[in-house]
Amino acid sequence: MLFAKKPRVVRQGERTKILSKFSNSLDMTYRFRAEPVSPTDRLSGTVDVKGSNWILPKPAVAQPLTHENEVHKGMWDTFYSVYVEPDCDVTITWDASSLGGNTRLIILIALVVAAALSVITFSMLR
Repeated sequence: MLFAKKPRVVRQGERTKILSKFSNSLDMTYRFRAEPVSPTDRLSGTVDVKGSNWILPKPAVAQPLTHENEVHKGMWDTFYSVYVEPDCDVTITWDASSLGGNTRLIILIALVVAAALSVITFSMLR
């Protein structure tokens, strides 16, 4: 992954912000791995996802911390943050991010409209 984030250690019981985005208006999915620092520890904890737009705040969504984690940012999430609170020391490693289905659809529609406008413009110039 280009511009990959370095692995980060999050200490037991500490609520730590691991991702913060502001208003890119893209539907995105972020994936990260969590591994206990000590191989004898059992991985557990919570991932809190906070998304909101300027007018209507959304309640935070909690999900269990697992080895493979996925969080979703909607198009209307102007302020978006992800917090981790593990029950043991963990190393967080970012795997990837990908565009959501809505963003892909909007890009496809924009390309089709741009192509249609190009054809119409060039046919009018002849």
